[in-house]
Amino acid sequence: MTGARAKPQGIYILDSNGNYGWEFANRDRLQPDSGYLGLNYIRTPWPDSMLDLPRGPWQIPDYAETPKLIFNPKRKVQDIYVVDYFLFISEKMKSLLDELAPKSCVYLLCETEFSNGKTGPRIWQCSVVDSYRHAVDLEKSEIRLSKWGTYLIYGESSWKFLLAVLAGAHVFRLFEYAVAIFCDQTFKDLCRDRGIKGISFQQVGFLQT
Repeated sequence: MTGARAKPQGIYILDSNGNYGWEFANRDRLQPDSGYLGLNYIRTPWPDSMLDLPRGPWQIPDYAETPKLIFNPKRKVQDIYVVDYFLFISEKMKSLLDELAPKSCVYLLCETEFSNGKTGPRIWQCSVVDSYRHAVDLEKSEIRLSKWGTYLIYGESSWKFLLAVLAGAHVFRLFEYAVAIFCDQTFKDLCRDRGIKGISFQQVGFLQT
């Protein structure tokens, strides 16, 4: 009698639930010449291409000031917020990432306070910099390619991710679809077990063995 076939491991796009309750006190001063949280590519061009690996374009810039977040004391503080492809995370969430994906992220400790003047929660700006190219089996996935080789996604998709390429990555980006942060089933399950608040997951495919 043969054993039951193992269930394929899911791969998800990581996001937050949109229930924020805070705002930047100094976003316009972080990079006065751009107004964005990410790198200014005019002044700081990436050497070979916008998405050159392994770190891609997602490192945290050298801001003119430390990001400062003002929290509403009437709203519950969550463990994760997604803003402009960056994560803003609690100490609890950072501990989970340090444990499961210690080389996948870079961090910047933010300044925080509540709008009533009380000391705010400890929040880190986090960027996932672990990125991969050709990690999806295009012949078995519902994906179209742009003329630049990036992925064009229409409606519901089912992607087959290659275990040999991802090599045990739990949180990562794709060169061909860098607007998203991906995670595996292990990371999703651990977030549930640790009671991470504010996180959401959209399944986009499975890990193909």
